[in-house]
Amino acid sequence: MDININPLWIYTFFLYYFRILFFLIPQNLIPFGNLPPIILGHLTFALTWLFIYLVPPPSNTPIPHSLVHLFLLVISESFLGFILGFFLRIFYTFFLTLGEIITLHTGLAMANLMVPGLGNLGIFGNLFRVLGGLLFLVVGGLEITFYGLKLSFETVPVGSFNPFILDFKFFFLLLGKMISIALGMAMPIITIYILVNLVLALTNRLVPNVNIFFVGYPIYMLANFAVLALLIPGLIYLSNQLMEKYLQSFLTFVRSF
Repeated sequence: MDININPLWIYTFFLYYFRILFFLIPQNLIPFGNLPPIILGHLTFALTWLFIYLVPPPSNTPIPHSLVHLFLLVISESFLGFILGFFLRIFYTFFLTLGEIITLHTGLAMANLMVPGLGNLGIFGNLFRVLGGLLFLVVGGLEITFYGLKLSFETVPVGSFNPFILDFKFFFLLLGKMISIALGMAMPIITIYILVNLVLALTNRLVPNVNIFFVGYPIYMLANFAVLALLIPGLIYLSNQLMEKYLQSFLTFVRSF
C-alpha cells in the first residue's frame, strides 16, 4: 500500500503547533511548567488538529526555501503565540499584585506558601490567584481565549506574521495600568494599615506602660481582616467587571493585526 504524505501539510501543521504551544506556555490558569512534557505535547497536538481543520491554511502559505527560512518562520509563529499568551498572563499579574499588597498590609508578609511553578506567594496572593482563575472560568474566559486563538489564525495566517509591526510600549503601559488598578483597589486596606499604626503609636506615647507589641498586633490584624471581609464582595464584583472588559480588549488586540 502506497502512503502519500504531503510535505507542505506537515510543515503547515507544525507552524500551527508552535503558535499554539507558545500560546499555552505563559498561561497561569494551569501552570504548564508543572505538567509532564508528554502531556503538554499531546494537548498541543490535539489542539493543532482541531484548529487546522477549523481554520485551514490559505493556499498562498509561504513555502520555506531553506532551513534558515523555515527556522525564521517557526520563530515568528512561536513569538506570535507567546505575545497572545502573555497578553492574557498580564491580567493574572493584577490578581497576584492585589493579593500581595493585601498580604503585606494585614501583617502576614512572613506567611508564605510554596506554589509549584510560581514560587513563594503570600496567603492572599495565592487566594486571589485562585479567585481570579475561578472568575476567569465563570465569565467564559476559557471559551474567549480559544476563540481569540482561532481568530488569530484568521487575521494572521501562518507564515504571514511580521513582528516589527508590534508596539511593545503597549505591553508596558498595560502592565503598569493593571498594577495601578490593583493598588487602587487595595487602598482601603492600606488606609486601615496607616490608621491603626497611628492609633497604636499614639497609645504607646500616651500610655507607655502598655506593651503595645503584645496588645496591638492582634488588634491590628483583626481590624484589617474585618475590613477585608467587608470589601471581598466589592472586590469580586470589580474584578469581574474588569475581567470582562479585559477579555474584550484581548479580542480587539487580536483583530488589530
